[in-house]
Amino acid sequence: MLSITKEFRFEAAHRISNHGGDCKNLHGHSYILYVTVSAEEPDEQDMLIDFKLLKSIVKEQVLNHFDHVLILKRNKPNEALQALTDQKICWFEHEPTVERMLLFIRDALIHALPTTVQLYKLKLYETASSFGEWENKP
Repeated sequence: MLSITKEFRFEAAHRISNHGGDCKNLHGHSYILYVTVSAEEPDEQDMLIDFKLLKSIVKEQVLNHFDHVLILKRNKPNEALQALTDQKICWFEHEPTVERMLLFIRDALIHALPTTVQLYKLKLYETASSFGEWENKP
């Protein structure tokens, strides 16, 4: 199995409203996302997927939702914040933890990729030393 990986960066703010510590407060992160796709063989252009095409797909499916956005769980306390800000908000049904963000990204990309490649792995850094991973295990 061959695989390639592309790195993406985005800025976003969130809060974990059910958290008992500081993460319940609005705060921001400089996220780093690694998207890895795989296939058995390269295509007729000797690539799994053109990096430019992968970049375009990730931008449309992920970055347009998350970059410079406030990410919140849809609940009454957070919905009250909407009246206080004119910021773009990405609403989640769950708390916007790195784990839930990875599942959102997985779901957004898995069907948007060409059928010649499969989403193999995602790695999302929330800070320089804290990250989550999702891997497609057969």
